[in-house]
Amino acid sequence: MRTIDLLSMGLRNLLNRKARTVLTVLGVLFSTTALVVMISLGVGMDEANLKAVEQLGNIDVINVSSYYYRPDDDGGGGYGSEGILDDDVIAAIESFPEVIAATPLMRGQYTVVSGKFKAYWCEIIGVNPKYMDTFFTVGEGRLLDENDVNAGVFGYRTPYNFYNTRSNSQNYWAGNDVSGDPIVDIYNDKFEMTTDWSYGDRKQPGIDSNPGPKPKLHKFTGVGRLEGNENLWTEYDNSIIFSIDYLKRCVEEDSKRRGGGGDSIMVYSSYMGVSSSSSGAGGTLYNNALVKVGDRRDVEGVMKKINDLGLGAYSPLETLHYMEGTTNQLQQLLGAITAVALLIAAFSIANTMIMSVYERTREIAVMKVLGCRLGNIGVLFIFEAGLIGLFGGIVAIGLSGLASYLLNNYGGDLMSSFGGRQWDFGQEMPPISIIPIWLVGLGLAFSILIGVISGFLPARRAMKLSALSAIRTE
Repeated sequence: MRTIDLLSMGLRNLLNRKARTVLTVLGVLFSTTALVVMISLGVGMDEANLKAVEQLGNIDVINVSSYYYRPDDDGGGGYGSEGILDDDVIAAIESFPEVIAATPLMRGQYTVVSGKFKAYWCEIIGVNPKYMDTFFTVGEGRLLDENDVNAGVFGYRTPYNFYNTRSNSQNYWAGNDVSGDPIVDIYNDKFEMTTDWSYGDRKQPGIDSNPGPKPKLHKFTGVGRLEGNENLWTEYDNSIIFSIDYLKRCVEEDSKRRGGGGDSIMVYSSYMGVSSSSSGAGGTLYNNALVKVGDRRDVEGVMKKINDLGLGAYSPLETLHYMEGTTNQLQQLLGAITAVALLIAAFSIANTMIMSVYERTREIAVMKVLGCRLGNIGVLFIFEAGLIGLFGGIVAIGLSGLASYLLNNYGGDLMSSFGGRQWDFGQEMPPISIIPIWLVGLGLAFSILIGVISGFLPARRAMKLSALSAIRTE
């Protein structure tokens, strides 16, 4: 039987039973629509989870800490320990084949002043400028290069943290408002930083707030500003980033000025607060480092290697996995509901095709008497069932697109009003429903597959039907 004859006969048989065909197609339509929409909701949730976690930092960047909380094997608790994180260890981590960059991270607190303007809050950070473009994104100006000495890159909010020390109305929380121009020009103004917290403030007559040797003033200029968002606070918003070698030199000079010698420096950890470290065989001891992994799939393996060195490791990927676990539970519930709908659609197609076999016994008998092969008879019924699935799938894709549009344009406000969906990251809310191309193909393939599988049993019944019995029954 030629393909064109098969198609013509199958379409004619379906059109001869329009009401039954339409009702069966509706069953496939609603079940396939449910399948596509449910999966699109899962894709949308995964995308929203990913965007939310990316606000915590790059998923393929690992924050390394010298402090490691080691859980017990029996899950009954654990204990913390302080590991060695120096230049040798960072070089060893960078040699991992999965790692493309690693830099130590120094944190310190300095008073930053530009003329009569003083920063209320400013964190000084030292990194390896060689890898700065790997871990940071510039919003304006440029990032540091290896030739920069006394140059700094400002955090997104840092220029707005300055206040006029000569004014009686000092807004210490100016960084909350990043509208308009800041009162300092980070590219043209000259800046100084010092450990003297009172530097730049108006002195009270007869009061010396800082007796003893005056802290050294470290002059620097600004070369860029990190990317940021006015509605979103990030880790480096209130920072100024320098070359780590420059910051080491500043800290060493300050230590000598205080009479502490040049061996002890102060380093700050985002996890442990401030601690004192000294130079060892591998150079300066650090509390933190940043590690960039080339492939997201290798992040967990690299974290395990870092833990084996006695160091702590954290990546936003851990948060993503937790969120995905919650999402997967919801998807499994939605999948169970969809499976019931698909099962009902399969029974509907099977019932339609079985009834068709009973109604077409004479036609089947005539085909057999005329010498039609049994395989062709079976293919005809399976083809008709597949057509029902195809028609239902095509309409279902269109209906799914409409449902996705309505959810994305009106569902977000409705869900937020009930407290079910909040997005406070200062960005456009991710779509609730996402239908990628592969999901369109999956919906069509699944609807056809349901039809073909449902038509298999009626096709076998038609193939086994005796021609003489069929003619005698008719």
